[in-house]
Amino acid sequence: MEGKLIIIEGIDGSGTTTQAKLLAQILKKENLKIKLTKEPLDNKIIDLIKKSSDNLLDLFLFLADRRKHYLQIQKWLGENKWVISDRSFPSTLVYQWYATNLKKVINEKLIIFLNGLSQLKIKPNFVFILDVEPEIALQRLIKKNNKSKINKYEKLALLKKFREGYLYFAKKYNWKIIDGQKQIKEINKIIYNQII
Repeated sequence: MEGKLIIIEGIDGSGTTTQAKLLAQILKKENLKIKLTKEPLDNKIIDLIKKSSDNLLDLFLFLADRRKHYLQIQKWLGENKWVISDRSFPSTLVYQWYATNLKKVINEKLIIFLNGLSQLKIKPNFVFILDVEPEIALQRLIKKNNKSKINKYEKLALLKKFREGYLYFAKKYNWKIIDGQKQIKEINKIIYNQII
């Protein structure tokens, strides 16, 4: 069976990691060759981004990380694996462009072009956006971590902008929007039914 690329996206606290892992478990039972992966791929890049306060630097770090990631994805797809990625290029479109001052200096065509280069022009078969009210996402994040561990992206005003960005691109590219406030198993069933 031909390989597929499935991307699960959403604001922090929307449940992307939970749903990616659950989907991988379910699809393995179908005897499919599954590769579960995530972005950012490189922990060193995560550390650099946490310390950075420069949006352009963040953008280039994520694009470099994505290039490395998609070289692996290309290999996995060539091996007919179903690749499930917990985040990918939609995160950069939203977090590093739509919700930042880079939107004023880099036009949309250019950010799409740069992402396309970083992902070797590989297009996903499915992109799912887990849509959650920012207030609920923040409550989840505080409960999961503790308030002192909230990172620079996990602030209510930013989460609202990120959500707006996801909805904008989902409409533009016909990505599937799923109510991320439903029960975990219900969300998984919706995703599963879309891809099988």
